[in-house]
Amino acid sequence: MSLTDDSLTSLPLQFLIVGGGIGGFSAAYMLASAGHNVRLLERLPALGTPAAGMRVPPNMSKILKKWIGEEELMRHAVVNLETPWYDLHTGELFGSSQWRRDVMNETGGDFLLMAHEDIQRIVHRLAASAGARIDFGAQVTKVTPGSPRPSVTLASGEVITADIVIGADGPRSLVRKVVVGEEPEPQPEGVTVFGATVPAAWMETKPELAKLIKIQGWPLIVGTNRSLCTHPIRNHQEFSLMIHWPDDEAQTPKDMQESWYDVVPTNTLDYSSLAPIWQHMMKGVSCLWRTRSVLRPEAEFWVDESERIVIMGEAAHPAYPGCSHGASMAIEDAVVLGRLFSHLSSPTQIGSFLHAFEEIRQVRVEQVRVREASNAAFVRMPPGPDQDARNADLRLARTEWDDGALKTEFEGLAGLFGYDAYDAAEEWWVNWGRYNVATEKVAQRVTASMFSVASISSQQIRV
Repeated sequence: MSLTDDSLTSLPLQFLIVGGGIGGFSAAYMLASAGHNVRLLERLPALGTPAAGMRVPPNMSKILKKWIGEEELMRHAVVNLETPWYDLHTGELFGSSQWRRDVMNETGGDFLLMAHEDIQRIVHRLAASAGARIDFGAQVTKVTPGSPRPSVTLASGEVITADIVIGADGPRSLVRKVVVGEEPEPQPEGVTVFGATVPAAWMETKPELAKLIKIQGWPLIVGTNRSLCTHPIRNHQEFSLMIHWPDDEAQTPKDMQESWYDVVPTNTLDYSSLAPIWQHMMKGVSCLWRTRSVLRPEAEFWVDESERIVIMGEAAHPAYPGCSHGASMAIEDAVVLGRLFSHLSSPTQIGSFLHAFEEIRQVRVEQVRVREASNAAFVRMPPGPDQDARNADLRLARTEWDDGALKTEFEGLAGLFGYDAYDAAEEWWVNWGRYNVATEKVAQRVTASMFSVASISSQQIRV
């Protein structure tokens, strides 16, 4: 059952979405809920992308809560209340940063920890229940612009047309090539990212690890040119690991790009520089899912010249693998796109709605991208004075907050976590979109009136 706003379009369109990740399914749900006809094409044969856990910040959790309700959401989630900081090489606990729930509540949502697969299944179920048609095993090989109807060609040879094609097909997007054109070759950033999970039973074999599987938090383990981002998922039954490692020590193929489908053995990495407790933790990992951090620019344009093809999610703004806001940005994209097109009443609005989507979202994702890049560098510094200063600061991490500290913390998080994608779309509609509709209706009435006058005059002349 949809918990979104009930407003429906008066002009249903046919949307074709390429890509069945979290962003694609979310867009399918939002657009189908707004009354549009939606078909989604996913190249994989079924759900089940290999992935570890992910952080669900308040700006994303409040959307999920709106969609499925708090009780259902919390069945899949662990609430994040703190971030203990550990040294990767010595095992030292530097300090702990608190994610005060009252501070998070002021942003409208909780900071949650979930399994990536659980979120994907939730949004897939929502899209299907809203009436979207979902085709697995549908490999898109070509995207052809067209006005008013673009098309895609499948590996089977089938050609499918639609009113609008949405590229939600990730950082190596085929649809993006049609929208953006030729781009420079992406450049490896020198970091390989591995995902993994550890069963709770293994974590409980050591007291230090047993404490971590039970924590309501997001332990960060920082080291020299590498780091572990960890947290419990699935009601503390699994412990998620996101491992950032230098390319030249990760046996990474030189031509490797982004892909979470490269499964490698745990002994691919040398853990001898890690503290004994982390070495023991890694013995509980059955395999690693490997991807690579590749520098790709955010697209300057998200809408093609025909104003019938648009990109979203990582197709438009590639995210750092394992970051905290990749999925949240894709879901925010879906909300804004869906809410704008819930107001559609005329084909002449399509172009303005797509460009409004681009304008609204580009500002937001750039602000988040800058913060994510800073966070990534912070946890895997090289040796030197900057790393020493970081470690000294972490030893001073707060465990208690006074009123002044709470105010400062909230002001720092308000813009990041307090963002409401529904409000962003409605603000544009109220301030700009509805007036364009009114202007168009006035123009239509004037035209109709002029035609009527001309018709009467013509009859008078014939008389």
